[in-house]
Amino acid sequence: MRMKILFTKLFSLFFFLQIISPVAYAEKLNLQAPDIEPPTIKFDAGDSAISDGVNTFSAVVTDNIGVANVTFYYKNSNDVGFSPKVMRLTDINTYSVDITVDSVISDRLEFYIRADDVSGNSVFEGQKFSPFAYDVVPTAVKEEKIVTTVTEPPKAEEEKEGMSTLTMILLGLGVAALAGGGGGGGGGGDEPTTGSITITTDIPD
Repeated sequence: MRMKILFTKLFSLFFFLQIISPVAYAEKLNLQAPDIEPPTIKFDAGDSAISDGVNTFSAVVTDNIGVANVTFYYKNSNDVGFSPKVMRLTDINTYSVDITVDSVISDRLEFYIRADDVSGNSVFEGQKFSPFAYDVVPTAVKEEKIVTTVTEPPKAEEEKEGMSTLTMILLGLGVAALAGGGGGGGGGGDEPTTGSITITTDIPD
């Protein structure tokens, strides 16, 4: 009878250990839930146009575990598909890439950004079928859009005003010359003729 009771206790203990052991082993290994959270991308599109030459594009990318890589996909208006270019870590959580554009070759640049974390999760900013887009314009055209405050009168008006004043002075001198030489008619006198004339005009700025 005692043997039977002992056997029952041993069997119960063995059964209990079979149930509790996997849980305890898992806790000992400190197993964690799989990472399913993708990275986040913050990109400021800014202006709708970029100028010829090298343009730098930057995005802030973060992840709860770690960022594996960030890729910039771009194409010109006459390209069939997107070309990938790796974005480098240039500051804390900031990834950048340089892209050269030429308005003679293409007047439009389209792109999107992809980020992958160390667990294999991915996220996109922009999409292949709905990318960001910039108009590519010559540098001179973009600079013309900058509005400056003019504090002086236009050059054309200055030249016009200066010419008008000079003409008035010359006309005044001509009148003075005629007045000085027109008084000696038929007497043949040698006495010099003197006189004065006053010219009033605006002095150019």
